[in-house]
Amino acid sequence: MMVAVALLAMALAAAAGDRSTLAVVAAVLCVVVAIGGLLVFESTVRRDHAERHTTPKLLSDSYVRVPRLRNRN
Repeated sequence: MMVAVALLAMALAAAAGDRSTLAVVAAVLCVVVAIGGLLVFESTVRRDHAERHTTPKLLSDSYVRVPRLRNRN
């Protein structure tokens, strides 16, 4: 999505500089990249739901350390 934002900035700068062909190309690429990113995100969510994965909760999950195994020598 950061690439889409950068392409949007390029399209706006090209439009302001009277370069219509470059503005159209950058705008089309911006739309293609944004839709591609959203499709990847949506397919990942759909697969996680199909495989019954839990939704990650980054702010409320806690990391539980695994205890070390003791040497029995």
